[in-house]
Parts: sequence; C-alpha cells; structure tokens
Amino acid sequence: MKRKIIKSLISIIMFIISIYCIILVCNMNIIPDKYLIIFIITMLILNLLGVIFIFVKNKILTVISVIIYIILLIISILGINISSNTINFFDKSFNSKTEVSKYDVIVLKNSNYKELDDLKNKKIGYLNIDKNIKVLKKQLDANYEEYNMKDLYNKFINESIDSMVINDSYLDIIEEQYKDFSNKIRIIYSYDITKETKETEETKLRPINVYLSGSDSRSDKLEVNSRSDVNMIMTINPYTHTILFTSIPRDYYVQLHGIGTAKDKLTHSGIYGVDVGRTTLEDLFNIKIDYSIKVGMPAVPKIVDQIDGVDIDSDRTFNSFHIKGWTVNQGINHMDGKQALAYARERYAYPEGDIHRIQNQQQVLEAIFNKIISNKKLLLKYDSLLDSFGDLYRSDIPKSYISEFVKDEINTGKPWKIERQYVIGQGSKSETYSMPGLKLYVMNPDMNSVNECENRINEVYNAK
Repeated sequence: MKRKIIKSLISIIMFIISIYCIILVCNMNIIPDKYLIIFIITMLILNLLGVIFIFVKNKILTVISVIIYIILLIISILGINISSNTINFFDKSFNSKTEVSKYDVIVLKNSNYKELDDLKNKKIGYLNIDKNIKVLKKQLDANYEEYNMKDLYNKFINESIDSMVINDSYLDIIEEQYKDFSNKIRIIYSYDITKETKETEETKLRPINVYLSGSDSRSDKLEVNSRSDVNMIMTINPYTHTILFTSIPRDYYVQLHGIGTAKDKLTHSGIYGVDVGRTTLEDLFNIKIDYSIKVGMPAVPKIVDQIDGVDIDSDRTFNSFHIKGWTVNQGINHMDGKQALAYARERYAYPEGDIHRIQNQQQVLEAIFNKIISNKKLLLKYDSLLDSFGDLYRSDIPKSYISEFVKDEINTGKPWKIERQYVIGQGSKSETYSMPGLKLYVMNPDMNSVNECENRINEVYNAK
C-alpha cells in the first residue's frame, strides 16, 4: 500500500511538472503549431506510459517507467528554464515603453556648494532651448537665467553665475568643444524626466522598417536618452528573406522632427528621445519607419564574445586608434568583442572618416547576425545569449511580431540575403539647434544619395 502511494505521488508530481512545462512553452509563443502539437502529444504519451509501467508488477517495466520519468524530468526542467528565460527576455527587450532624460545641476569644482539647497537664491543658468528646467524651478527657489550654449559656458566658467543645469547628454558635447570641462566641475544634484510610450500589438508577419540607434550614453541604463552615434534603418522583408541596412552619418545636418526650427546634427536627436531620431529619418527619406531599436554600444563586446567572435573582411591594413598596438590586416580578421567594437568605431584610419566608419558598423552587425543564424552550436549557449541580448538593447517592436518572426524562421529555415547602403554628404561648419552660439562640424546631405537609398528601401520593403 505504501509503495502504491509513493508511486501515485511520483506520477502526480511528474504530470503537474509536465503540464506546467507545456503551459510555459505555449506562452513562450515562438514554436510553430505543428512542432508544438508534437511536443504536447509526446509529453502526454510519456506521462501515460510512465503511469502504466510504474504500476505493473514487472521489474523490467518498472525500470522503463523510471527511465521515462527521468527523461520527462529533464525535458520539463529544460523546457521550464528556456521558456521562462525567453518570456523574461521578451518582456525586458521588446515593447519597451520608458525613456528617461537625466538632468544635472553643476557647479565648479572649487566652489563651496555641496548640495542643492546651497544654491537657494543663487544664479543658475540653463540652455535657452530647454523646457524641462521647470521641474527644477519647482524644487529650488533661485534666480534662473537662460543663455545660448556659448554664453552659458562662458558665464559659468567665469563665475558670473553660480551653477548651470543641463541635460546630462550635453556633457560629452561640451567636452568636445571645451577640453577638460569634466575636470573643472562637480555634479551636486540630478533629476530624471520620464516619458512613457504606448504598447503596440502586431500579430501579422510583414515587411517593416526599423530605426537602429546606437547610444553613447554615459549611463548604464539604456532608458536614459543620449546622443545617437550609430544611425541605421533596417528594412526587413520576411517574404523575400531580405534585410537592407541603410546607414546615415552621425553628423548629418537635418531638421529634427518637432524640435525647434534650426537644423541640427542627427546624433543630437537622441538627446530628445529615440522617437525624434526615427521621425527625423522618416522626414528625410519620405518613408514610414515602423519601430525603433536602441543599442548600448558598450554592450556589443559582450554579445560578440558570447558567439566566440566574428570574422571581418577589412579593405585595408591599419593600426587601431582605440586599441593601442592592435593592427587590422587587409582581408579576413577574426575579432573578439573588444576588437569588433574598436573596428566599428574606427574612423581615423580612413580618409573618408565617418563614411567608412558606418560601413564598418554594417559589417560588424551583419557578421553577428550571420553567425547567430548559421551556427547551430550557439543553441547550447541559449541562456547566456539571451542575457547578453537583454543588456544590449531596448525596442518598441511588439513581442507578438517577434514571436511570429521566430516561428517563421523555425518553420522555413530559409537563408537571409543582406544588403548594405549608405548616404553621403559634404562637410562644413554651422550652428546647431542643440548647441546655439557655436559652429560645429556638420555634414550637409547629398540628396542624390538620399533619393537613391530611399528608392532601394521602398523596393525591398514592397517586394513579395
């Protein structure tokens, strides 16, 4: 009697674990129906055989039932683990709905100001285009004065004002114009402006345009707005299994969508949120860009190392600017994560500068994509790959669309064709909306190249 109770408990527990596994695998929603049905039937049959064999008074069948339950347990544990990690990854990385703008209250390093209250009734300067200063005004009673960037910097450095409050993303821009700025200042207070975006639903697999923004954020949080050092449109057509990368130089001189009347560098669009970069490129190319992906560039080495490096075909030999002592040879180079990031950031080795850098970025992205798609051994690293991807980016692409995309990839297994293109322009110096009062290097768009790229985007997007 006691043995029957134990056997019954084992059977019930294994059935509950199996059902839980089946529910999670279904909720993961990336397995095509035909494979999902096979999986469910297999799990139920194994449970049925286990129940039948464990109660039969036959040693051989009892041993078989033990083996069946061990197999069931292994499958269930793997299924639960993979499904849970996949669901968490989707929740973390897709349908991302939060953007944060970080603001810093800055004083000179040698000043006596230690905390925000020390600035009460003092002079605080801010950029005349910034509307988010009102948040600080509610917290601190002070004398607020607005300036363009040149005057704001000079007033601050010359101590005509006691402090300045500025979007954290501007600090690197200021440092580019005024060397050692970061060594002269202290941040005594910071606050965040949070923006929520609506979640979307997309259950039909169709061609989409996706804006890829490569963040140079000083923060380790991808939600924090920052300059966009990489700007790319990915046209993905699941009908023809074609992906087209269209790159735009960071210094492209464009009208930021909905932001003031003066033109600005494309890289500055990220200060105002990924959506500004996306809609700005919609205006430039006269196309619809469906979704966005924000990539944390410092996280790129992690994913490259997870896939055991990538092979890059360099068109010339050069000494890396970002890794001292490392030489990239003409031809195929196997690169680890640190080297791949350095290659993607390289511009000083090329007469074309940023134009060649965007080609390198496309190469690295294509190499990562091809290796993940083609190398089946990477399935053994499934969990660690998900962790890497989760840290790498945030996207407003709906989870439902990604589910359909993965299902289709499992179903068809067709190879993907990848194409690359980029726009060009002419360099000059002009004032920008984000840095009024200063003339910065910009690239004026070559509209012939813009129109050519627009035509190819539409061709790939509309192909059946």
